[in-house]
Amino acid sequence: MFHRYATNPKLSDPLLSNFYGEALPFLKRGVPVNIVHLENVGYEKAFADTKLLLMSYSNMKPLDDKAHVALARWVKNGGVIVYSGRDDDPFQTVKEWWNSGGRDFACPADDLFVLLGLGRAPKEGVYTVGKGSVCVLRRDPKEYVLEAGGDSVLRARVGQFIPVDYKNSLYLRRGPYEIVSVLDEGEDKKPYTLRGKLIDLFDPSLPVLTEKSVSPGQQACLYNISLVPDPGRPQVLASASRVYEEKVSGKSYSFVAKGPVNTTNVMRVLLPSQPRRIVVTDSAGKPVSEVKTSWDGVGKTSFIGFPNSPDGVGVKLEWR
Repeated sequence: MFHRYATNPKLSDPLLSNFYGEALPFLKRGVPVNIVHLENVGYEKAFADTKLLLMSYSNMKPLDDKAHVALARWVKNGGVIVYSGRDDDPFQTVKEWWNSGGRDFACPADDLFVLLGLGRAPKEGVYTVGKGSVCVLRRDPKEYVLEAGGDSVLRARVGQFIPVDYKNSLYLRRGPYEIVSVLDEGEDKKPYTLRGKLIDLFDPSLPVLTEKSVSPGQQACLYNISLVPDPGRPQVLASASRVYEEKVSGKSYSFVAKGPVNTTNVMRVLLPSQPRRIVVTDSAGKPVSEVKTSWDGVGKTSFIGFPNSPDGVGVKLEWR
């Protein structure tokens, strides 16, 4: 689907750089980047929360002209397109919809530019289209990332249209899960620090931390116990297994954990108080000998570790 030039090194695109060339200058500086699929732009919510679209036909070509109608309408209503491309690769001249059936465009982008009122092959610059804008950059996206400092023009142009907050980290929260990646190619070398009652999911001992510092070049995936839905209910918060047949009765909580053979299950279980008794049995009801347990009073969680079994391991915790 993506262009390849096996016989012409000058036209080669190492590592799909014509795709990543538009994304990485921002992503590596802590700016979230999303993908809008060209085939979906006709849907009403395709551009939801999208203020600026980075676009290029340097790495692939549109299947038809239908997307251009929707793109032109979006720009005229206030959207912004930053288009990067020299539009001179050999695939521009293959027999396709933009140069057949009564059309004689030199490249598919010209069909879009005409709909936007810019004419064919507009020069590099910024154009006002209705309530929106189009910025044309006459260079291929790979040039932004294969040359040192090559992305400065792209970042400067984007900064003309929307405020961009550059930083050295990306942070994402989904329910009680907190995910951080600290990037190592920016000017800022500071670590990213999280605080709370945090289970470190990248540590096989599942420690509960009150503070986690993530340095450049590192990532962290944490479970924030303070954000647990229904915190008064005993429940498994993290486990290297699937949990079945959960039962809460009085001051006891039991379940069956199933996982691949020859692997070790580690889990954190949220309880009202420290358990006085933990019973771990195999599928035949016999006690499992290799069991490790500990209690964390900060998050009120019990750590349990034992060999996994696809047949199921029964766990029962009792507290006063």
